[in-house]
Amino acid sequence: MTPSIRMGQQRGVALLMVLMVFAFVSLLATAMIDRESTDIQRASTLFDIQRARAYAEGAEDAVRTGLFLDWNQERSVDHLNEEWAQERVLPLDPDPGRVLLKIADAQGRFNLNGLLPTASSADVQARRFRNLLNQLGLDPMIATHWQRWLNKDSQADELYLGREQHPYRASYRACSHSSELMLIEGVTRAAYQRLEPYIACLPITVTLNVNTASALVLAALDERMTLADGQALAGERGEKGFASVDDFWNSSIISRYTQQLNDSERKDGGDATATRWDRAAFDVKSEYFEMFARVEFAGRIATLEALLQRNHSDGSLTTLYRDFSRREARPADAPGISTTAVNNRNQP
Repeated sequence: MTPSIRMGQQRGVALLMVLMVFAFVSLLATAMIDRESTDIQRASTLFDIQRARAYAEGAEDAVRTGLFLDWNQERSVDHLNEEWAQERVLPLDPDPGRVLLKIADAQGRFNLNGLLPTASSADVQARRFRNLLNQLGLDPMIATHWQRWLNKDSQADELYLGREQHPYRASYRACSHSSELMLIEGVTRAAYQRLEPYIACLPITVTLNVNTASALVLAALDERMTLADGQALAGERGEKGFASVDDFWNSSIISRYTQQLNDSERKDGGDATATRWDRAAFDVKSEYFEMFARVEFAGRIATLEALLQRNHSDGSLTTLYRDFSRREARPADAPGISTTAVNNRNQP
């Protein structure tokens, strides 16, 4: 092989190696650019999500301020025509986006913890829970299952440890969120969705605010009451609600039941009124409020549900729980049921 031929082959190998190195460097550069672009996009997305969540937490601060101002202005009555009860959509300025803000009175709902065995009126509350289930077309045995779930002497573990595909133990204690109801027998997701607008988990001593309770919750106070009675009772509240529990007690709807029980008490010597209709179980003001904020910002969505307790003595507010997973606010009524029209709730 002549020197010229050998030199030409070496040059060809050298050129091939240069091309391979160039191709490798190009691939590496392309990969680095793609990785950097992905990192930038990820950082931008996380930044937008964090900003949206910051707006949601800011909405909670605004709600706390609003509820304090409401307490400072009027401490004796809470009703559905007050500013806090109006659903609002607020623009984000100067950023593009909006905040949907909704506040509900948790004391206007049926308290599931009222069925705890330590509650003084557990049997009365159990009857009212069954009434609520009947009004919604659900199995009233759910109330019995819930009582067993809360009572450690009921041996409810035998139901759940022995029959479920993935066994679990009953709680035997107060619930902290109404979704716990889905753990008991008979409560499907569809059943819970019907119940959800009307139930809450609050301390057993919490009273029902008759100014903010829906017609369905009011109708569940007595098995003889109908939804029409609940709607009429809600209508009797007027624009500013009942001024006192006495006004509620003496309303045309409620008085017919309390009067009947008083007559029965005098006739039979029992205390039916004290056990069935106890004034102490009702109020016209509230301490517990549920807020929901939905922030739409830069194509991102952040949500926040929180339960707030407002101290009646000084108006201070404490957040009892936050939930960032809920996508939509708790509905005002179950599907196919409309009771809010008679609640004198103004539209924003």
